[in-house]
Amino acid sequence: MTERCKTVHPQQLAAEALAVMDEHKINALLVIDDNEQLVGALNMHDLLRAGVV
Repeated sequence: MTERCKTVHPQQLAAEALAVMDEHKINALLVIDDNEQLVGALNMHDLLRAGVV
């Protein structure tokens, strides 16, 4: 398990999440709220399905 995962917040745009994935050469991100609590996960398949990629 990775100690310092890359994360996004629910209010961020999908395009911003894609940019983070591209920059770090990863295909999944954790979604955290303002209290740094896990609220979900986002992966490349989600973005493909939504037509972002």
